[in-house]
Amino acid sequence: MKAVIINNFGDIDVLELKNIQEPKISSSEVLVRIKAVSINHIDIWIRKGINIRPNLPHILGADISGVVVDKGSDVVDIEIGDEVVLSPAVSCNLCYQCMSGNDNFCKNYSILGEHVWGGYREYINIRREFVFKKPKNLNFIESASFPLTFLTAYNALIRRGQIERDSIILIMSAGSGVGSSSIQIAKKLLNAYIITTVGSDEKIQRAYEIGADFVINWKKQDISSVIKEKFGKIDAVLDHTGKMHINNLIKIVKNGGKIITYGATSGHMAEIDLRHIFYRQISIIGSTMGKRADIFEIIKYFENGVFKPIVYKVLPIEEIKKAHSMIESGEVFGKVVIEL
Repeated sequence: MKAVIINNFGDIDVLELKNIQEPKISSSEVLVRIKAVSINHIDIWIRKGINIRPNLPHILGADISGVVVDKGSDVVDIEIGDEVVLSPAVSCNLCYQCMSGNDNFCKNYSILGEHVWGGYREYINIRREFVFKKPKNLNFIESASFPLTFLTAYNALIRRGQIERDSIILIMSAGSGVGSSSIQIAKKLLNAYIITTVGSDEKIQRAYEIGADFVINWKKQDISSVIKEKFGKIDAVLDHTGKMHINNLIKIVKNGGKIITYGATSGHMAEIDLRHIFYRQISIIGSTMGKRADIFEIIKYFENGVFKPIVYKVLPIEEIKKAHSMIESGEVFGKVVIEL
């Protein structure tokens, strides 16, 4: 089967398209013929060996859609030919956290393509509990565009952040996968007033089209100054940028407000003034991925037309280097998806 392998950490040249052996399945697994896999920022970080350095050789890719082509003897509720999406992460399914429904707190929790092989390949073997019927109204490309980003956004806004309806919130980076997902969730489920940021004027209209109410080009305007002038203090911020903006973001939330952080693309070693936190009673809330069970809810929202997939570009697996370059360039609005 075709697969993109990394044997070293580094730039896009470490991505190698090769033929490798198809995986075998156990009695509790299914074999999925992958039809599409989308690119996430975590793929870039792992490829470069930033913070996460899995054993090599390695295969990236967390967001996967495809068709079941074989199943183990213990699998009774998935059939060969079923069109599916995969949970973007796996866990032990045996510990207290997994059995209580908090599988993203499992000590063995791992995103596909992180410490276990992911979906930059034609076939994947995976335990049945991480397999979901894909939304009936979405094709394979669209179905590969949402699992990781929508699960992350749903957990950050609904589960961890517990954002109240009609809140005024800032969602950083409208063009990112989680940013664009968060805008839809915040607007459709919470009726939030959404302020968001983009890095170019070309992305402003796209941000409005998916539900933003006020858009700031952060490369031309100072985020905190604009928000203070237009809105005063706001209820909450959803941020993955980390070090670059964190101190200014703390200053724009109201007393008792929330900063929900799910990443640190600009750096993770941030120095903050704790006086703002305790005196103004601000909550800084960490969030990682989400409960596997919430994928059922997210799929339902897609099938009911509440959420829409946002696909920026579709490329064949032979153009994987171009796909990574697009993500790194910052030109993308939505998801880049690889078709197999």
